[in-house]
Amino acid sequence: MSKKCAKCEKTVYPTEELKCLDKFWHKACFKCEVCNMTLNMKNYKGYNKIPYCNVHYPTTSFTAVADTPENQRIKQNTKVQSNVQYHSDFERQKGSYTQVADTPDMLRHQQNTKNISLIEYHRNFEESKSSFTCVTDTPVMKTQLTNTKNVSLIQYQKDFTDSRGICYQVPDTVEMKTHRRNMENISLIKYHADFEKMKGKKLTVVDDPEMMRIKQNTAIQSNVEYHKVRDQLSEMEQKRPDREAREVPSRTQPGRITDYDPTPANTGGTPYSMRNSQARVVYDSSIGKEQEGPDVFEEGDPEPPRGYQAPPQSYQPPPQSYQPPPQSYQPPPQSYQPPPPQPASEGMVCKALYDYTSADADEVSFQEDDLIIQCQPIDEGWMEGTVKRTGERGMLPSNYVDRVN
Repeated sequence: MSKKCAKCEKTVYPTEELKCLDKFWHKACFKCEVCNMTLNMKNYKGYNKIPYCNVHYPTTSFTAVADTPENQRIKQNTKVQSNVQYHSDFERQKGSYTQVADTPDMLRHQQNTKNISLIEYHRNFEESKSSFTCVTDTPVMKTQLTNTKNVSLIQYQKDFTDSRGICYQVPDTVEMKTHRRNMENISLIKYHADFEKMKGKKLTVVDDPEMMRIKQNTAIQSNVEYHKVRDQLSEMEQKRPDREAREVPSRTQPGRITDYDPTPANTGGTPYSMRNSQARVVYDSSIGKEQEGPDVFEEGDPEPPRGYQAPPQSYQPPPQSYQPPPQSYQPPPQSYQPPPPQPASEGMVCKALYDYTSADADEVSFQEDDLIIQCQPIDEGWMEGTVKRTGERGMLPSNYVDRVN
């Protein structure tokens, strides 16, 4: 089928074909509808599938239409549907109330709303706490009351506490014997077998405050034996000179002055001569011998007889050959102060998930949220650790705790 030109309605060949505005045109026929100016693809403007130039392109004009009731209804619906207008009215109506007549249906609905309201229900519940209503105990009520007491946790715990230490005789049924036999197989033999396997292995023990206090007291009490102070004291006592060698021999008191003999054979004398013999001794470093100093008289002493001339003192004491032993200086023993204990590592730390009461002597009891330190797994269901709160160490079930580090 041949292509027709939209202007002259003649056949359009491919060499002069121009396709625009969904139509085929000759290049010479593609002109402005008003001024017949030749157009091209760059300067034309189409309106209703007809080419125009920029000057004669028809402009858009508006037509005034009367507001009919139908138009007003459409406009009102558009405003109601508009989200902006809806929210504007909603914000404007906040805080304002519309009075509505209390019809019977409205009153009934209002009463139901109050009954359903959680706030109103709780307000009435709080007000009725202090008031009681006497109700006849019907058989159904008694049954319900008994069931409530049995289910109540408080009553259960009270009965459980009251029944502690009370033994009840239970017949040995087949199920009871089977259960007891299973418990015996699982209990002490298996547990102590694992405990015996752990003997000889080193376990790290935490230095709790009581252990540190005992260690400190033991170190202080063993200070004397540790430094051998007692042996030093005994050696010093043995090195002391003999006391008898330093003692002055006793002198006799003759009855007459004429019996006085200054020679070494006669060591006696009168009371006056004795005071002279016990006079102050002066040491002379140049000679190295003892010399007797001048007589010293004290007030109240008896005077010597008049006319008495003391004989010349020709006695020379023998040289002192005694030399005191050299005293080696012994420094005072220093009290040993042990170094402060280093905090032991807590090792593997676990946190208790439940309360546990020990069932054997080598188990430990703990409470919920207690920290168990120095934990050492023994087998699949048991481990050994120290309760940090009480300082006790022993066996505990591993499924009651959760590892922290």
